[in-house]
Amino acid sequence: MDTRRERTKDSILRAMVTCLQDQNFNDITTSHLAKTAGVSRSSFYTHYRDKFELIESYQQTLFYQLEVIFDHYKGDPEASFLEIFQFLDREELLAALLSPHGTQEIQQFLINKVRLLVSRDLSLRMNKEEWAANEKEYRSIYFSHAFFGLVQSWIVKGKSESPEEMTQILLKLLP
Repeated sequence: MDTRRERTKDSILRAMVTCLQDQNFNDITTSHLAKTAGVSRSSFYTHYRDKFELIESYQQTLFYQLEVIFDHYKGDPEASFLEIFQFLDREELLAALLSPHGTQEIQQFLINKVRLLVSRDLSLRMNKEEWAANEKEYRSIYFSHAFFGLVQSWIVKGKSESPEEMTQILLKLLP
């Protein structure tokens, strides 16, 4: 692919990261995004119809990568969580989209994936006790939202702990 075209797309993605630092996704305009990226609006429109298509394009790649992580480490929550924290550490746009300024769609996707992972793991850890179906459901909801809150807090605080440290903190919090 044309390197100039790729550089422009990368500039636009980096501009979204910058804009999400102090603006909610819904408040970001295409004009502001193009200006922040250092490209013309027409150049932006050459690549994307609007900011929603930009995020949709990014999300498709992202969802695939996250699916691979979750599928690869089935039954090994420590490895899954470590890979997720490492991924978040590398992927600035994902971290920005998971911040309080980000998009609900990506946030819900991560919460649901973690809910499935945690649900399987907690069933193995807590098999000694009988849990009603609704209790199992609420337990997985509780832990997945707790995980998401932990991730958001880590991002907002500037990812000061390493992915390995965050994984160990998370594992200590699980029963």
